[in-house]
Amino acid sequence: MKTVKTFIFIITIFLFYSSVIFAQNIKPENVVDISSKSAIDKTKEGKEVTLNIILSIKDTWHINANEPLDESLAPTVVKFDQSRDYAVQSVKYPPAEMVKLSFSNNDVAVYEMQATIRTKLFVGKTYKGGKLTVEGTLQYQPCNDQTCLFPISKPFSLEIKLK
Repeated sequence: MKTVKTFIFIITIFLFYSSVIFAQNIKPENVVDISSKSAIDKTKEGKEVTLNIILSIKDTWHINANEPLDESLAPTVVKFDQSRDYAVQSVKYPPAEMVKLSFSNNDVAVYEMQATIRTKLFVGKTYKGGKLTVEGTLQYQPCNDQTCLFPISKPFSLEIKLK
């Protein structure tokens, strides 16, 4: 009987630590894929581009919302590189999902599965190219139900076809 209890204890400890070790072997940059969809409106001064930055988040993982409820958690933030081709007019983050996690006594504000950051860009009449390349970084902190990884800044480059 003592051997069975010892065996169960060892298996329980192994399963707990293997999940923590597995989580640490995931590279933070592989938790989120970045893609986009865009729409273009012509104005007298140029073109206004609605750029939806789509974050696809790996199953069993989440990232902190833009406004996390806990000051110790890193927010999700998109930053655009400066460009003479466009100006960022606005950035709107999606509403957070409130979840209860094993490592927190309170609800946590997160994005899971997929989140869309809606941005408005202005492209002036002087831009003559057919494609616009928008570059920047996405800052986020990936977590699962047991642990959080270090925050990361992941660069992105998105192409928009201007008509």
